[in-house]
Amino acid sequence: MKRFVTPKIRTFLIVLCVLAFIAVLLLVGNAAGGVKILAKDVASTTEKRVAFLAECGWQVDPASEQSQQILIPERFTPVYESYNDLQRQQGYDLSKFCGRTCMMYTYTVTNYQDQEQTVLADLYVYKNQIIGGDIHSTDLGGFMIGLK
Repeated sequence: MKRFVTPKIRTFLIVLCVLAFIAVLLLVGNAAGGVKILAKDVASTTEKRVAFLAECGWQVDPASEQSQQILIPERFTPVYESYNDLQRQQGYDLSKFCGRTCMMYTYTVTNYQDQEQTVLADLYVYKNQIIGGDIHSTDLGGFMIGLK
């Protein structure tokens, strides 16, 4: 009886199967909550961040921009988990960035309906991508809502 699969072909098939398995693992890892960063740069400049907020319906004062580095904790406290619930409602999920440092940009909102209170917009940016944010009042008994 003749052999149809030579040792070279068998080795090639094994390598091919291993590579296919690794590719599947990478795809499943991304779908299961791996950090996804789109190639499109939407938050590298003040102008781009202000434009993003305008797309969400918020007018902000670019001159009011403040920034600081934020470390997203490895484990969320109940307060952080509650905040992340707000992020999930608008399509973000900070838990994908646990242990990573991002930038938080804060702007004064100029088109909020109640001009008597100070309203701020926070954007969380990782590798020039917006990964979360909120609109909130700094007044006692204020509010916090999603960007969208």
